[in-house]
Amino acid sequence: MPTFKTKLQAGKPFLGTFLQIPAADVAEIIGRAGFDCGIVDTEHGMMGTEGALALVRACDIVGMSTILRVPSVDHHRITQALDFGASAVMVPNVKNQKDAEIAVAAAKYHPDGNRGVCPFARGAAYDSARDPEYYRRSNADTAVVLQIEGTEGIASLDRILQVANIDCIFVGPFDLAQSLGIPGEVTNPRVVDALKDIVRRAGGRGIAVGNFSVTPEQAHRDMKIGVRFIAYATDTMIISRQIRELRGAIMSPSMT
Repeated sequence: MPTFKTKLQAGKPFLGTFLQIPAADVAEIIGRAGFDCGIVDTEHGMMGTEGALALVRACDIVGMSTILRVPSVDHHRITQALDFGASAVMVPNVKNQKDAEIAVAAAKYHPDGNRGVCPFARGAAYDSARDPEYYRRSNADTAVVLQIEGTEGIASLDRILQVANIDCIFVGPFDLAQSLGIPGEVTNPRVVDALKDIVRRAGGRGIAVGNFSVTPEQAHRDMKIGVRFIAYATDTMIISRQIRELRGAIMSPSMT
């Protein structure tokens, strides 16, 4: 099964979307359409643990690598996300080096962290107790994605980047715009300049950057800037917009 880290290591831009609808069929459809990864969103999505697990399984079926976004910097939820079998965990609103250290420690086994151990969880193939390589292999394969969403996180970014075993910095442009006092203006030059600065600083340490986009034009701009991981919209937005466009095309005055 391809992992998120494998896609990062390929060095080319790749495409994902946030999965907020607790319906495995939707995740399968997105995967069969060619998306590279699904971000199971337990921060803003409409699901509990059973719904999140079902989406991880659906992504596996169609070969999409899975990121699970937890609600906060929470050791238990980070460990649980990986026990579900996600190949990466996304941690929102990381503000400082301490947050980053907590997130990485929760995602990694000794000697890289203190992740809770259950060799009988789905992420451990239900029985890794007899596999001495499981812990080393899990540490190597599991990716940690930290969200920098505000001015406090940007101010602490250099110290955050010093934490070992960070694989990707993900920018939350809507929260970033709000923290800059321009809510909703995700294409404002101040937001774009902040993104460029994050790409430059993270790239200097060999760490990839991801960003959330809601138009193809924004995604193309981000790739030119150097963003590696394009998270395009959400399943809710994609479905809503396509249905509205379809209805408009069918019911337009020129067609009736």
